[in-house]
Formats: sequence, structure tokens, C-alpha cells
Amino acid sequence: MSKKKKWIIAISVVVILALLAGGYIFTKSKFNSSAGEGEIFPMKVSDMMGGMEASSGSLFAGVVEPKETEKIFLDPERGTVKEVFVKEGDVVKAGAQLFSYENKEGEMELKQKGLELEIANSSVKQKKSEIWSLEKQIKNASAEEKTALRQQVTQAEADLKIAQFEVEKANLEYQEMKKKVNDNIVKAKVNGIVQKIDEEQKQSAAGGNNQMGQQQAPGSFMQIYNTDAYFVKGNVNELIKDELQVGQEVNVVSRKDPEQKWPGKIIEIGKLPTEENGEDMSMDMGMGDMAMNPQASNYPFQVQLTEHEGLEFGYHVFIELKGEEEAPQEVTIPTDMIVMDGDKSFVWTVVDEKLKKQEVKLGEEIPDMMMTIVESGLTKDDYVVYPDDTVKEGKKVTIDDSLEEHQ
Repeated sequence: MSKKKKWIIAISVVVILALLAGGYIFTKSKFNSSAGEGEIFPMKVSDMMGGMEASSGSLFAGVVEPKETEKIFLDPERGTVKEVFVKEGDVVKAGAQLFSYENKEGEMELKQKGLELEIANSSVKQKKSEIWSLEKQIKNASAEEKTALRQQVTQAEADLKIAQFEVEKANLEYQEMKKKVNDNIVKAKVNGIVQKIDEEQKQSAAGGNNQMGQQQAPGSFMQIYNTDAYFVKGNVNELIKDELQVGQEVNVVSRKDPEQKWPGKIIEIGKLPTEENGEDMSMDMGMGDMAMNPQASNYPFQVQLTEHEGLEFGYHVFIELKGEEEAPQEVTIPTDMIVMDGDKSFVWTVVDEKLKKQEVKLGEEIPDMMMTIVESGLTKDDYVVYPDDTVKEGKKVTIDDSLEEHQ
């Protein structure tokens, strides 16, 4: 989206706000003027600048999500769930015990594997003893007997190798089964928050529904949100998708308190559009109706946060492009707030609750917006009043903070 197009859209927004602010000030001032002494209603400069600061760049909606979710599925070969050591919402560290298995059938099979291993070892001992006995006989045998005995030794050695192989095989099976039976504690692999425990799945497993070829209940038994890093998922409309770049720095802004921000950067922009409409997620605060065009597709993008203190998973936030957000903001006020005295320009400001005629240096006038840029002499935080007949140097005024709170 070109800056020219952004400016045109910004103008349409600010003109309305400027008209409203100007009308408010004019009405109040005329009312006070007719009252004689009257009360003055100061307005903050930033309030009269309207939505220019927000509309100078794009503002996207997003949702805070975890880095990843560890999903743990029940393993029928390890038995049924015996005990769960955590509950939903618990914060756990990597290596923390989550739940244990009970495997009675596995214990029986382990005993059988142990017996098979003993038999295999016994066979090896028997073959070794047989070879030792034959070799002893060869020493005292005749030449003809030695030939026959050596043939028996050769056969016994071949049988020994087979027996030794059977021992290795039986030992591997025994160790594997031993691990399944004895390693009955499941531990967390990440630091995180226990998000889900499927109690129904635990009960169905305990009831034997996973036996005799019956299918295990679908889905994971337990899920843990990884809290090592936080991400924000947003959507961008295809009409302004080119504004975003991987690696681009952004600020994630709280919806409750716009002053609260967290730095981050875009790490991924989807190549395929999202299937859902997702109007809230696709809303671009600076682009108006263009971003909400139902004929345009939305593309997902992801922001990785470098800080996340104060954020929780599921929070809805705004995402602002950092480069645009940090651009210097020009001070602008409604043109009819300016008083000309010869070749000098003034505005009426409030200093220590008294009116002061403040000289300012003017910049370019924006006729279509009925606004003028103030290059010096005035800041966004200053308060000004409409220059009507009731305004006099040193006149005492009161700033009504309640008006500012409702802006």
C-alpha cells in the first residue's frame, strides 16, 4: 500500500474528527461568549489531531499463542493410567512427573521374557560344557576316535553360536519389556502450563476399551502449553499483504492499555489464505473498508515476541508495524484556532491554568482537512482554546480531565 493511498484514507478519517472537534469547540465557545464572563473549555492538541497518529500506519488484530503445544497420547502397550500427578492450569517444569502407568499384563510378559532368557543362557552353558568334555576326550582318544570327536566339537561350536544368538535376542526382548513395565512415569518435556487432561479417555482406558483390537479414544490425553516463548497470530488482507516482510520488527499493543507494548518481529507469512472469514483477525485499523472487503482473502502471519511479561495465552492484541509507529508525528491544529497579528501567528494556550497568547511557527496548510501544521511553539500535550471574544490574556481556566478520558 503506497503512502499516497494511506494519506488519502487518513484525510477522510481526520476530516470527520476535525469537524467534530471544531464543532464542539465552536459551540462551547459561543455558548460561553453569550454568557458574558463564561467558562473556557481547553482542548488538548493531540485530541484535535484526531486519528492521524493511528492512521499513519497499519494496525492489525492478533491473538497470543504458545510457542508449541506438547501433546501426550496414551500408549496401550505401557498399560493403563494409574495416577495423575497434575491438574489443568498447573505450571510445570521440563522433567516434572505428569502421570503413571499400571501394566499387569506387561509384568506377566516380563516374567515370561525373563524365563526365556534363563533358558537361553542355560543352553549356552550346556553347549560350552559339551565342547569342553569333547576336547578332554580327544586328548586320550585314538587317531580314528579323534576324527569323530573333532566333528562333534565342530557341530557343538555351531550349536553354541546359535544358542548365544538366542541369548542376545532373549535379552533384548527382556530389556525392552522391562523398560515398558518399569518406566511407568511420564514426564513433561517442556516448561509450560497443563492445558488439558482428558479424564474420559483415562476412564475408557482403565475400563479396557483399548484391548482386543478396539481403538483408543481419539485425541491427546494431556496437552501442555510451552511457555518458553510467546507468539502472536494475525491475519493480513491480500490488498495490504505486501506491507509485511519476514524479519520486520513490530510492536504488540495491549487493547486495554495502548501505552503497554511488547517488541517482536514477523517470523512467518502464510503462502495460502485462511479458510475462515475471521473478520476480527483480519481488521486493519488504518485501511478502513479496504481491509474488510469480503471479496479479498486473508493470509496468516506470525509474530515472535522478545518479551512477554504481562501477556497470557488467548489475549487479543493489536500488532503495529514498528517503523511506521516510530515515525515523527507532526503537530496539527484546526486552522481557525490560529490568530494572526500582523505577520506573526499565535494560538491561545493554557499555562498554569491561565490563558497565554503563544507565538507559533506555521508549516504547510492542509485545506482539505481544515488543518495547519505547527512547526514550533506548540506540542501535542499542550492545551489550546478557541479564540473568541471571551478569551483574554491571563484569564483563569480549568482543564476538565474527564473530557480527555472520553477521547
